[in-house]
Amino acid sequence: MFRDIRDYTMNSTSCLSASTMAVPTINGSSAAMSAGSSSNTSARVRTCPGLQPSSTKKAQICFPKKQDKVKRRVIWGIEVVEELHWKGWELGKEMTKNLALKNLSLKIQKIKYRPPKTKFFFTVIPQPILLSPGITFTLPIFFRPLEEKEYKDQLWFEKAEGMFCVDLRAMLPCHKLICPPSLQLPMCAVGDTAEAWFCLDNVGDLPTFFTWEFSSPFQMLPTTGLVEPGQACRIKVTFQPLMAVIHEVQATCWYGDSSKQKNSIQLQAVAKCAQLLVSIKQKQPEDKDTEGCQKVLYFGSVAVGCTAERQIKLYNPSVVSAPFRIEVAPDSLVKDQAFSCNTAHGIVPPGERKCVSVFFHPETLDVRTVDYIAIMPSGCASQTLLKVVGFCRGPAVSLQHDCINFSWITLGARTEKPLWIENRADCMAYFQFAIDCQESVFSIRPAFGTLAGKARMTLHCTFQPTHPIIYFRRVACLIHHQDPVFLDLLGTCHSDNAKPAILKPQHLTWYRTHLARGLTLYPPDILGTMLKEKKLEQDKNGALMIPSEDLEDKPPQQYPAIPPMTEYFCDGTSDMAIFPPPVSVEPFEVDFGACPRPETPNPVPLCLMNHTKGKITVVWTHRPDCPFWVSPVTCDVPPLKSTALRLHFQPPHPNCLYEVELEAFAVYKVLGNYSNIEEDCTVCPSWCLTLRVRGHSYYAAFEHHIPQYSLDAPKLFPAVTSGEPSYRSLLLLNKGPMLLTFSLAPKSSSDIILRPSSGLVAPGAHQIFLICTYPKGNSWKQHLFYLQFNFCPQYLKEVSMQSREEPLQLKLDTCKSIFFKPTWVGCSSTSPFPLRNPSRLPLEFEWRVSEQHRKMLAVQPARGLIQPNENITLTWTFSPLEETKYLFRVGMWVWEAGLPPKAKPPATTHYMLRLVGMGITSSLSVSGRALVKEQELDFGSMLVNSKQSRFLVLVNNGNCTLYYRLFLEQSSPEVVGNDRLDLQLERTEGHMPPRSQDNIDLIACPKHPAQYSWTISYSLLSHRDNKAGEKQELCHVSLVAVYPLLSILDVCAMGSAEGITRKHLWHLFSLDTLNSYLERDPTPWELTYKVPTRHSTSQIPTIFTPLKLDFNFGAAPLEAPPSVVLLALKNSGVVPLDWAFLFPSDQQIGLELWAEQAEFNCTELHQMRAQDNCLFSISPKAGSLSPGQEQVVEFKYSHLFVGTDRLPVLFKVSHGREILLNFIGVTVELEQKYMHFTSTSHQFIPVPIGDTLPPRQIYELYNGGSVPVTYEIQISILLQIQEQNFNHPIFSCLNPQGEIQPGTTAQILWIFSPIEAKTYTVDVPIHILGWNSALIRFQGVGYDPHVMGDTAPFHNISSLDNSSTHFRLMVPGQLLLCCLHQQTVFLSQSHISLGNIPVQSKCSRLLFLNNISKNETIVFAWQLKPLVFGEVSVSPMVGEVAPEETVPFVVTLKASVHASFYSLDLVCKVYRQQLLRRYNKELQEWKEEKARQEVEFTITDRKVKRRVYCTACAPVRKYKTLPPIKNQQSFNQPASWNLKIPKEESSWPRPKPPLPGMLYLGLTARTHATDYFLANFFSEFSCHFLHRKLPKKKPPGEVPEISEEESTYSKWASVSKQEKLLLIDSLTTIIRGLLEDKNFHEAVDQSLVEQVPYFCQFWNEQSARSMAKKSSLHLVPVLPPPPKIRKEGKSKEEEEFKPTPRKKKSGEEEEQEEEEEEQEEEEEEEEEMEEEEETEKEEDMGKEEIEEEKMEEKEEKLAWIAMEPTLQTASRESLQWQWQQQLKVMMQEEQERDEKETISRLPAFASLQEALLENMIQNILVEASRGEVVLTSRPRVIALPPLSVPRMVTPDPLPQTSPVHQQQEEAPRLAMPHATDSSRMAEPSLSDLPP
Repeated sequence: MFRDIRDYTMNSTSCLSASTMAVPTINGSSAAMSAGSSSNTSARVRTCPGLQPSSTKKAQICFPKKQDKVKRRVIWGIEVVEELHWKGWELGKEMTKNLALKNLSLKIQKIKYRPPKTKFFFTVIPQPILLSPGITFTLPIFFRPLEEKEYKDQLWFEKAEGMFCVDLRAMLPCHKLICPPSLQLPMCAVGDTAEAWFCLDNVGDLPTFFTWEFSSPFQMLPTTGLVEPGQACRIKVTFQPLMAVIHEVQATCWYGDSSKQKNSIQLQAVAKCAQLLVSIKQKQPEDKDTEGCQKVLYFGSVAVGCTAERQIKLYNPSVVSAPFRIEVAPDSLVKDQAFSCNTAHGIVPPGERKCVSVFFHPETLDVRTVDYIAIMPSGCASQTLLKVVGFCRGPAVSLQHDCINFSWITLGARTEKPLWIENRADCMAYFQFAIDCQESVFSIRPAFGTLAGKARMTLHCTFQPTHPIIYFRRVACLIHHQDPVFLDLLGTCHSDNAKPAILKPQHLTWYRTHLARGLTLYPPDILGTMLKEKKLEQDKNGALMIPSEDLEDKPPQQYPAIPPMTEYFCDGTSDMAIFPPPVSVEPFEVDFGACPRPETPNPVPLCLMNHTKGKITVVWTHRPDCPFWVSPVTCDVPPLKSTALRLHFQPPHPNCLYEVELEAFAVYKVLGNYSNIEEDCTVCPSWCLTLRVRGHSYYAAFEHHIPQYSLDAPKLFPAVTSGEPSYRSLLLLNKGPMLLTFSLAPKSSSDIILRPSSGLVAPGAHQIFLICTYPKGNSWKQHLFYLQFNFCPQYLKEVSMQSREEPLQLKLDTCKSIFFKPTWVGCSSTSPFPLRNPSRLPLEFEWRVSEQHRKMLAVQPARGLIQPNENITLTWTFSPLEETKYLFRVGMWVWEAGLPPKAKPPATTHYMLRLVGMGITSSLSVSGRALVKEQELDFGSMLVNSKQSRFLVLVNNGNCTLYYRLFLEQSSPEVVGNDRLDLQLERTEGHMPPRSQDNIDLIACPKHPAQYSWTISYSLLSHRDNKAGEKQELCHVSLVAVYPLLSILDVCAMGSAEGITRKHLWHLFSLDTLNSYLERDPTPWELTYKVPTRHSTSQIPTIFTPLKLDFNFGAAPLEAPPSVVLLALKNSGVVPLDWAFLFPSDQQIGLELWAEQAEFNCTELHQMRAQDNCLFSISPKAGSLSPGQEQVVEFKYSHLFVGTDRLPVLFKVSHGREILLNFIGVTVELEQKYMHFTSTSHQFIPVPIGDTLPPRQIYELYNGGSVPVTYEIQISILLQIQEQNFNHPIFSCLNPQGEIQPGTTAQILWIFSPIEAKTYTVDVPIHILGWNSALIRFQGVGYDPHVMGDTAPFHNISSLDNSSTHFRLMVPGQLLLCCLHQQTVFLSQSHISLGNIPVQSKCSRLLFLNNISKNETIVFAWQLKPLVFGEVSVSPMVGEVAPEETVPFVVTLKASVHASFYSLDLVCKVYRQQLLRRYNKELQEWKEEKARQEVEFTITDRKVKRRVYCTACAPVRKYKTLPPIKNQQSFNQPASWNLKIPKEESSWPRPKPPLPGMLYLGLTARTHATDYFLANFFSEFSCHFLHRKLPKKKPPGEVPEISEEESTYSKWASVSKQEKLLLIDSLTTIIRGLLEDKNFHEAVDQSLVEQVPYFCQFWNEQSARSMAKKSSLHLVPVLPPPPKIRKEGKSKEEEEFKPTPRKKKSGEEEEQEEEEEEQEEEEEEEEEMEEEEETEKEEDMGKEEIEEEKMEEKEEKLAWIAMEPTLQTASRESLQWQWQQQLKVMMQEEQERDEKETISRLPAFASLQEALLENMIQNILVEASRGEVVLTSRPRVIALPPLSVPRMVTPDPLPQTSPVHQQQEEAPRLAMPHATDSSRMAEPSLSDLPP
């Protein structure tokens, strides 16, 4: 294989060349012979010489390639090449190639040739060639290139049979790589890998980089590299399938410049599933290797620490290699894993076998270990689970005797006895006696050692006493991996003076019995006395016991059988003891630490305690050369007393380690002489006391020798149940040549016990530790303890072990339930139930089935043993007795295994199992029910007469087969007669097996638009008699059949029709009628052809629809830009639809020429001209729309011919409406006037009668010509209507004369003011100067709002358009864009309807401009047209929109003072920033060049032929100087039309600006007078802000200008006597009616009862005095107010009683326009004067207050100085001063209140307040649009604790700051409108945009 390296380029010139060979495959195609290998078979190899597959590496290797042979052909016996190639040629050099012609025929051939046509190829002079048979003629051909390009030519040869040619081609160097077309890889197993190789040849002329693209499961190496020309690269293909299918993938090689060239190779490979058969090698009787059963591999008994090996065989019977993996089951205990397999994965070749070894290495004694090993083949093959079982056995060490009696010997003598130790197991055993033989009277040789399996060793036991006493010691023999074995050593020493009683083994037996009965704490003399006194008795064994009458006939206690581990750890040396120790010494372990010489360490005090009731003698064993000793050596201790001893340490040598176990024997004093013993059974053995002492004599500067050891420490404690101790043994080997001491470090865990905790190990010896712990909890707990060696803290060994309480639990099925399948009565069914033991203890279980259920329920096995980590499967058998449902609850008890047969387990676990079964006798009697997954099957919405199918899924949840019959009933609409239902069932009868599903196809084909509903029912059938049961409802099926619904959303014009408003355009295209037609259902005649079809043979196709509409494109001059209209279509229905616009030619059937009509009429010729010249075009002509989807369609009319063009176009909605559209367009000659009238009638909006200020209405005139026109409306007819209606102006035209520019629309203002509820009609002539006139009929409807009530159109009309247009405008999210920016830039709303608003109101709306482009920045600029009345603004006007960003903008309408209608279109021009910048750059360059040419001139001297330039002064230019820019003659033409008028072209024309995209925003509103708005929309008045702009103050002598409108309207201002009489009569009637109206009287009475509100403008001096009197508690004298108060009161009274225009209006019925405007101007002037007066007053008030304060201060000083002693005078002055202060406070408060109210009424303050609120709301909406604020979230209320500060009864006086001054300071800070994230929007200036 190749080696993967980064640099895949390596040229090898030493390799031989190889060529690509291809062999034909079976199907005839050529496949590459490739070198391949896989794990199962070898592939067909295409070798490249020098590179064999076995020696290749993962690096790209390129090697030279043999040149391809030239292709030759034989033509008429002449062999010649097909073409000659020239490669590697250079310019100016001639290259020659020889063309060989060989005669392969048997006759002489004569050939003529022609030279090449081009001058680049040439040859010798042409002459005939005669070729004899077998002769070759060589013709030289020369090539001489002049340019670097590809040359092609031909050399023609001529023979008698004909002519043939040879191509001549000179190629440029190019990239070209070739590879085999296909590559077949070897067959491979799923999960395995196969490999193959092929060569990538570079047949080009350049070094070529390549990159491979491929898909899984193929991989290619190298994926990229470089191939030199003429060389090849070996590509390695790796196939690693994941599915067993045939894989065929195409790999693409990209190469060449910018990797634009490609070559492909087809990779083919077959993947198959592998199969493995597992068997056991060298089977044993316990193994199980039966097919179909679980395989068991039994290891038998294996010694602890040993490893056993077994093998399994894997056989691959498949044809591919079988990769496999071997894993231990994940449920096994990883911490205690005893089984392992070294082969984790491998491959078995096809048809071969492989052996895999499994190892068993146990570490836990006497445990049967069970585990599971999974052999998993790769891919989808099934795995094999192998159960492995093994048992761990440890050493079986025993002693020959458990007691050695040395009898008695004399003091100073020594005796020895042999004892053999035996190991009955076949594993090695380590043993050690827990005794220090050098410091004890007893010694055992050897004290430690090893025993091989089945071996025996003789030990020598020696007794050498030092004092004449009784000696007894119980020595433990510690064995690694086994419980300790105890040996009793006893002997007696006699001296000349002391003869103690002789100790015998029987005495030990009696002693243990007495110990259990509590008699050992009494000395022998007391026991003998009690025996004499009959207080004690002897049992049959001779042991003492308390008489039976005192024990209530209980058997006497015996010495219990104590486990060896318990006896070893509970020996009384620690807190744990089985029996209380009679004698104890503390401490039992002493560490002297470092004791360097010559200093002698201080002795350590010891405390010896006698717990018996007799006097004891303690004798210490002392060896003379021992560095440790206890003083005194012998001492007597009274009963229940203690004595003090001293422990000495004297190290004899420096730098040595010392550790010994001192021994002492305590014996009753009375046993010192045998004569003191009367009863032999009272003899008590001595008690052995041990004291472990250690120390060292190392100096501090000396380093302790390094320990060399090995420690065999397990990781886990054995498994135990709750409350039981767990023991484990450890083995320490001293591998060094020096002594090794150890001790348990203090920081070890306190929950473990280690024995021995310290000691000394000789070189080559070993030390056995026993460790104990009490596990707690079912989770693993870690125990850490540390062993310190050689008294050095740095020699510390950390040992970690874990333990836990093993729970008595079995892992059952998660549901703990068994469900039997329905079973016939009398038969049985079985169900498996798995169990698993997750603990490390063997458990026993037992199922207990009640007696009454044993006939129906059984389990096998009912009781058993389950080993740790073992899985077993139980089999439950169910045998029903009757047809019913059975429910059983069976219990299972689990306890620890290994207990005696009749012993009661200490702890058990109980499980309950639920078993459910059902007995049946017949499948027809089962209570099964067929259900449907969907109770409501909804087809949704579908087209009428279309077909749709759905599956009805029936589910049989029963337990037997059901036979059913289905019924279908139609609920709605009702079926008439025997008509076929619109829903059909695939089948109505069938059967269903138990627990199955059945699919029934429902086919719906509705024929009428309606909401269909069907009910499907079913009944069950008996399979015997086929009788149907009761009918039951199954489900409901619903369907809505509809026709497609299309609607027109919006329309806008471009090109020559740009000047037409959208409202006018809406009427020109009859879109209201078109929408009404589209909403209706199609007629059957329209559905003759449901989709667009060519069905006609004539030029005028047959029309199947009665609906006809006009699409009028307006008028424009000849050769003007086309008139473009954009329509926004929307699918408003619920089903997808297809639409199409069909021209007559689209409906014609193509005929042969002979079948076409010869003559055509004028209509046909006109239509043919329109279609042939494409006067009308639609883009797109057809399309599809999903529900809710929108699309923009472009209609274009080209002005190519003068006159009116018409073309019928059929608008077809598939399966829906069919409408004939008459396209109409007018083209006008140049310099000709033309006024385009849409209709001869105009309908005004209905106006209520009695409206003193009727709204202004608009009538539009469009100039479709190329020159301006002047119109004049004849108003004399209007005067006639006025005279007929009591001289009231019913119709008034405000601008009857005017001029209309070409291509624009003029708005004629009308006022319709009815006085009666009827329809008014007038025919008004409109004269066009220099052109025709038109008679237009104007109609208006007047209505009485009191009679019509809520049905009056006054309340419903909120825009200029009717209801259909209003629906159009309210549709949100419209997209209507230009072709350039379609679907990339759009407004959030294409129309704003402000509805009904009051006059002089300011309304704003927030919209967003969205740019969904990902990489283009958009520049926008709003183009606003001035309004005749009112003002509209957009902020910002210019800006940029970044990609995928949104920019907010605000549209504001300031209504005028006149009630009117508003309908306008705002245009937003959209530019691409990139194009705009390019245009500005080109424009700047053009301007610079223009400025240069203006100052540059040329002097021509004819005499001088050659010019001489100063190279130092003249600038160096790369290009020639451009010709001067000439001024263009401007034509008087509309700006929107670029007419094709011939003009003189300039050499460098001015750059043209980029064409912008147009976004149109419609704005409609209706303004009402304030009084009428309050009367009809009172609740909405508070939502509007009245914007009153103050007029500029004019000089006193200047006369205000009167507008033309006002002067026109003032003509009708004179009032006649007849009108006055009419007004008096009307008012008289109204007043009489009010006097007789009871409701009016009640309202007046109620208003009199109500409290009169207080208004500050009614303030006067008298009211202030009365308020002061009422508020004062004392009599206050009336004081004259200050002069400023009098002036203020007078001014306010004057303001109060000034007559206002509004009040005059309420008292008069008719008022003229001129008076209203004058009064409004007076109001504005008065408000301005009031503001100036208030400002002056505030200044005067400030000065007067300062003076008053100074005067008050002076008066107070004088009052204090000249104080009268009389009390009466002082009280009067104080009372008067108090009154003055109260009055002053009252007046000051009133003054502040007036100032605040005055400020709040200022227009500037109101404007500031409105701007502030508007800015806040806009900021909130912008943040909400960006997701920063969620407006719909629920508000959060935080309850604050109440304030602890009590309320102040008298508030503190506020600072006297002028509110006006404060407001003026805050105004600049708050009045900053539109401050919404200005940093994010970089607005371009207007100068950057094109004009």
